[in-house]
Amino acid sequence: MNYFLNVVIAFLILVILGFSWSFNMYLKQEKPVRNLNQTNTAELNNKIKLFENYSSKTISVAVLNGCGVSGVGNSFGNLLSKNYGLKISRIENADNFDYELTTIVILSENNNEIDNLLTLLGTNTNAGNVQFDTQMNPNEDIQIIIGKDYQDFLNFNK
Repeated sequence: MNYFLNVVIAFLILVILGFSWSFNMYLKQEKPVRNLNQTNTAELNNKIKLFENYSSKTISVAVLNGCGVSGVGNSFGNLLSKNYGLKISRIENADNFDYELTTIVILSENNNEIDNLLTLLGTNTNAGNVQFDTQMNPNEDIQIIIGKDYQDFLNFNK
């Protein structure tokens, strides 16, 4: 019995030494140091500055889900905000889910950056999916109503 206990103790010592060596090697690995202040500044600098309008505010965009696929509006809004620095004023469902094409409704004719945003979205003011409605007076410059073509409209893999 004494011999058996000595073998078990020796085995446990080897296991503990193995774990200690492995943990020590893990701690010695060089990990990149991330300074939060530098990262936040870098992210801000990467945003496109083309979308600052006359009052030094970014273009305000409403993202409306008109395709009925859950989460598309949030993904689209986050992409526009994070990658392009656009101010997303609201994300909600459109009046219906029957939009075949993604539709852009321009609400503010006084914003000089509309053409830049349309270029970013891969369209222009003469396209069939771009409408003007300056009679409405919402809190945004543009409404993007996401249609069933959302996967082709803007690349979500950016």
